Amino acid sequence: MTEFDDKGVLQHIKRVSRIKHKILSRYLPAWAAILGARNRCLCYFDCYAGPGRYEAEGSEVPGSPSIAVSAAIDFALTHEQHRLIVRLIEADHAQVAHLEEALRPLQPYPKNLDVKIRQDTALSQVTAALESVASLPPSFFLVDPYGHPLPLPVLNRILHNAKSELLINLMWWRISMDLANPAMQEHVDELCGDRHWRDQKFIRLHGEQREREFLKYFKSRLEARYKFEFKIRMDPEDRRGGSRTKYYLLHASNNVRAVLLMKEVMWPLGDEEGTFDYAAESQQVLISSTPLAEELRQILPQRFSGLELGFDELRERTWELPFIEKHYREALHRMEFEGDVAIRRVTSKKTGIKGADRIRFQGENKT
Repeated sequence: MTEFDDKGVLQHIKRVSRIKHKILSRYLPAWAAILGARNRCLCYFDCYAGPGRYEAEGSEVPGSPSIAVSAAIDFALTHEQHRLIVRLIEADHAQVAHLEEALRPLQPYPKNLDVKIRQDTALSQVTAALESVASLPPSFFLVDPYGHPLPLPVLNRILHNAKSELLINLMWWRISMDLANPAMQEHVDELCGDRHWRDQKFIRLHGEQREREFLKYFKSRLEARYKFEFKIRMDPEDRRGGSRTKYYLLHASNNVRAVLLMKEVMWPLGDEEGTFDYAAESQQVLISSTPLAEELRQILPQRFSGLELGFDELRERTWELPFIEKHYREALHRMEFEGDVAIRRVTSKKTGIKGADRIRFQGENKT
């Protein structure tokens, strides 16, 4: 499906499809600042670049390539000793032409920014990049491994580079239709890199059970230490509609700071009071009806009774929980007031809680 009609008019983009653009615009600047502190070269790969711009609510909006290049320009101008490499991969000739036009207003690029559009498949370009160097510099990959095939073995080759991250657009609605269709199952074989998935129990399940088990299986095949998902439900504009899952944005990395940062970016984009679930319209909060800080306050003593650890260490050791930094502060302030924890300020002053501040949980160690 092209992003322009026959008259060259920008294609409409739905709100649920813009979520990944919002995540990129918030995550990439922080990612570059953190990795750039210790690395002189950073890379960004957009493996399904598209035209670089769309129409939304009557206005032109940037696509992922424009967002990434804009962030790269800002970083390059303030970090002249760094080198940034941006590779925008798009197989369709017409899309490439539109992308070139969309990026023209951002040129000329800073001398330390290398932006190239590659008219090719994601598989070809990513494989070539992996084979060209012994180890990649810190790299961020935006991938759609089903729509623009990148098998799991290739994703894992990326992740074997310790400072590489993936933001995976896992198109569940398409995969779910193909799982039980013998004529389409070869595409799932291609995604997984083998036929092992055909023997998994999710094949015999249906609905949400199949979805949960497939996601669990897919994540188990990703060779990354940290894997965190953001569910995107059907847009009200979709004909199928309803509250079914359209796709997942799955962040995979081997750095705990990366997953904590991504959680901070994703959470405010969730529905209502904040969830890791988005549907472009109000829906029931999925985490809990209990205030989140209160829920966390019940969890932490069970894990850390009798232990002392730093604030950042606490967040790192509970990275998989659906809470962000402000929930930890709120919970710990309440626990300190009630005498459930003692806090020794190392990084913060007075009543703050951050960084290396030491948290001592009362009670016996039950872990």
